[in-house]
Amino acid sequence: MSPFETAEHREGAADEQIRIRRYLRFLGCAEDLVDDLTQEALLAGLRRPEPGPAPLPWLLAAARNQLRKALRDRGRRKEILDVERLDELWSRHVVDNGDEMRDALRACLATLPARSREVLDLRYGEGLNRAAIGARVDLQPEGVKSLLARLRAALTVCIERRIKNDGQATT
Repeated sequence: MSPFETAEHREGAADEQIRIRRYLRFLGCAEDLVDDLTQEALLAGLRRPEPGPAPLPWLLAAARNQLRKALRDRGRRKEILDVERLDELWSRHVVDNGDEMRDALRACLATLPARSREVLDLRYGEGLNRAAIGARVDLQPEGVKSLLARLRAALTVCIERRIKNDGQATT
């Protein structure tokens, strides 16, 4: 019998699939890879030697490893995406499937200047490289790299501050 033969198992797999997709997108995974890497992580969970469905932390680790492999295969450099730091943030803050963090991100994005939001959208929404982004916003590729690094750092601080402040307001 397959692990997903009952309705309960299929529903659990769908929930885990959503969580894995959110986690991968949080780590900066390109939209065109998310579905493939999510499926690979779920298949790895099915191939586990231990009986029963794989626990979510195991599946998230499998997804993270699939993302690392994909980034290595594409030759993407580590300083662009600090997977370990993002994973630490995910583990610390995501107890609500990411809704609180996504809301904080949206609020933080709304405070950014239009040009900064445009650069982020070109990079993470459209998946453009630094040279293509630079051509659109009249910056050199190294300027785009610096701007993206500053934006990621500022968003991290903003998100952490908002979540901390929200957590103190509810306690």
